[in-house]
Amino acid sequence: MKRRNHWLLFAILLLALINLSPSKNSANISNEDVGNAEMIHPPSPEKVQEEGHLKILVQMDEADFTLLQQMNQSYMNTHPIQVELVNIPPEASYSSTELQLELGESPDVLLLDNVWIRRFAAEGYLLPTENYYFGSLTGEVLSSSLAQNEWNSYVWGVPLDVDPYVLAYNPVALKQLGLEKLPTSALEWTGLISEFMNQQEIPYLLGLNYEDPFASMSLLWQLGGESLEANEISPISPFTLTEETEVAIRQIELLRPHLLNLIEGSSELAEDGWKKFYNGEVAIILARASEADVRQYPRMEISFTEPTNSGRTMWINGRSYVVSAQTDNAEAAGSWISEMTNQAGQRDWYAMTGHLPVLKSLYYNSTKNGLPEWVPASLVNKQGGSLPVGATLPAQMDEFSRASREFLRGTINAEDYMTRISEINDETIIEVK
Repeated sequence: MKRRNHWLLFAILLLALINLSPSKNSANISNEDVGNAEMIHPPSPEKVQEEGHLKILVQMDEADFTLLQQMNQSYMNTHPIQVELVNIPPEASYSSTELQLELGESPDVLLLDNVWIRRFAAEGYLLPTENYYFGSLTGEVLSSSLAQNEWNSYVWGVPLDVDPYVLAYNPVALKQLGLEKLPTSALEWTGLISEFMNQQEIPYLLGLNYEDPFASMSLLWQLGGESLEANEISPISPFTLTEETEVAIRQIELLRPHLLNLIEGSSELAEDGWKKFYNGEVAIILARASEADVRQYPRMEISFTEPTNSGRTMWINGRSYVVSAQTDNAEAAGSWISEMTNQAGQRDWYAMTGHLPVLKSLYYNSTKNGLPEWVPASLVNKQGGSLPVGATLPAQMDEFSRASREFLRGTINAEDYMTRISEINDETIIEVK
């Protein structure tokens, strides 16, 4: 019995040894089997990050979104990733976009107006570009655009396009008012307004969209208000009243019966406003360059006012791609953004949308790239009409928009308007330094 138990124990030990020995089918390869076998490497971090899914949140009209979808499809054809594009309504506010970032399933990439970027960055919603973008921004991108994305020594967005405010004018109507070209200073504007008030042939001196606060701000700057670049007292807020600003506001009050509310879009009211301009009933229109571009007319010139020594100029609107701090796919997000903003993409984007590119190299041969003749050197080489956009600006512009709309419509007078502007700066808005 004992001998039988010994044999049984020996058999069990033998089976155990066999199971522990390496075999031909084992994951480990013995020295004899190395031969021509290739080393097995884990996938690179870039491949791991790129594969998967990206969600991109944008806010644009349908024509622009269709173009972006085509560019995105080309990207997916050459990259192992699924990119979902979501277009939110044009009227979506800062708060609704902020809510998207607070939700558990926030987008990986967003296209934002530049005025929102510093606030989103200050609230911890964004990644700095150095975490995902490996191209060059400084020196390559328009300073007027890049400056709006800088905060706390970092850049927080990759610019896509710029859309400066311009003055479209009828040279014949302007000549009737005694000028060969548009005013370039507050004194010249005062002279033009005086000439206009002494004539009766042209009903409206200027048209602008009353709902657009940046159009109202540009008008103030043109008539005498100062931009932040000239305001040493308040380097963040554009709402410090100066003597020049007060003069500009009183001039607008004088002109109010001769200002035309220029509704944007393709509605009947919008068409009617531009028809008045074509017919010589409006001498000047203040609008975004993309809007003026699609409204081109034989008797029409476009001008972007060069900044003067006082810093008075026009607002430069812009949009940039940003990456959410919650993304798990920062490298893929950076790859997608790079493809959407490269030189070829910028050229196509301008050709199809009318939004000017941000890459300086495209302006150095502007004729070849189809860029308009009115673009001044200051737009390329200087900050031009940009503001050093603060984190509080979105909330401030909401207040400014309401006050400006009421003033232009005659609901409040110049004194009330100045009071409203002076109250915008502080208490209800958290200052981020």
